[in-house]
Amino acid sequence: MKILLVGSGGREHAIALKLKAAPTPVELFAAPGSDAIGDLGTCLPFPVEDVKGISAWASEHRPDLTLIGPEGPLVAGLADALRAQGLTVFGHDASTARLEGSKSFAKDFMKRHGIPCAASVSVSDLHNGEAIISTWNHGYPIVLKADGLAAGKGVVLATTQDEALDTLRSFLNGQFGEASKTVLLEAPLFGMELSLHVLVDVDDNHARFVVLPACQDHKRIFDGDKGPNTGGMGAFGPIPFLKAEDISQLRDELVAPTVRGLKKDGMKANGVLFLGVMWTPEGPKLLEYNCRFGDPETQVMMQLLNEDLPQLLLEVAEGRLDRERVKLHPGCAITVVLAAEGYPGAPKKGVPIEVGTPAVTVIHAGTQKVNGQWVTNGGRVMNLSTHAGSLASARERLLEGFESVHWPGMQYRTDIGLRALHHAQAGKTVRDPW
Repeated sequence: MKILLVGSGGREHAIALKLKAAPTPVELFAAPGSDAIGDLGTCLPFPVEDVKGISAWASEHRPDLTLIGPEGPLVAGLADALRAQGLTVFGHDASTARLEGSKSFAKDFMKRHGIPCAASVSVSDLHNGEAIISTWNHGYPIVLKADGLAAGKGVVLATTQDEALDTLRSFLNGQFGEASKTVLLEAPLFGMELSLHVLVDVDDNHARFVVLPACQDHKRIFDGDKGPNTGGMGAFGPIPFLKAEDISQLRDELVAPTVRGLKKDGMKANGVLFLGVMWTPEGPKLLEYNCRFGDPETQVMMQLLNEDLPQLLLEVAEGRLDRERVKLHPGCAITVVLAAEGYPGAPKKGVPIEVGTPAVTVIHAGTQKVNGQWVTNGGRVMNLSTHAGSLASARERLLEGFESVHWPGMQYRTDIGLRALHHAQAGKTVRDPW
């Protein structure tokens, strides 16, 4: 099967490794790919935003399947352009990708279809926004979100009125360009956060989905959830204390209404939705939609899936998903991000990396090969990922892998999954205080 993979990060390298290990033979192309992905296939000289260039290449070379990794090209309409040429795509049309591309659009969708979420209001006018903040009665922190794509940086939890007003002014004055010209003001939610991925196949005639194992990401850079937020420092899944009835509740209250809503609104979906969820004392509530696989959750998912990935993705892309579940390896998977010195600020690039032969999977996210030597080339540089019979044993196996990868200034967390492990060992559930 000839597959075009759009993207260049750790998510895409993890997917590429899984594709090449599948029973179905894969001829892999990547746009733009990376030096690590280049070891698995052919990299093409097209940035992910180059809808015209990617579409022209695909029109000529006719891949059997195109998988779009990042949200940017989905929102920009790459899937639409490829489907217009009769090509098969795992990735949503631009109209559906608006669920990630516009937070106010997503919030309106949630409210329209009765999906539990935080109280919110969208503002584009400074004076109107200042008036709303001055009479805010939903508690603090006020969550301010840039409406559009802001590279994961357009969210501020303002703990005071002054901070909220300053943030609003900064956003509306163009801190994130057009992305922050509209701002969502949202009430805070408290509880346990989790990531839920769902394969979705929706058109005018059917609305089908498969829920994948729930994962948990760790956003803060330092152990103990300290330090600044990042794009994610590690994840694990499934969550050991999440019971079958909890998964059913997520499915019934969040997933099923979403999929029904897509069909009712005439929104096609052939790909994955990633639901950010907060399990509050009142039950699960939806934080946000993402229209693609998460990172680093994808690294966990690729360890857990016991499927011929090319064929599974093709089922979804061709609109013939007709199953209630996917095959999984038993146990738990975990991934830890190895980050560059300076991350999440200005990461130090060009630092030589020593890579031995760890007994875990090494996933490249922000690396480059210079004269045969791997060097740092981004903030989140690598992932170490593995799978074992339990979260405890997966953590032990992963910690051993740190001895085989090193560079000066390398940052990583040693407590990925530890809080959840202690929660489970204490006999607590998702309904107990987190």
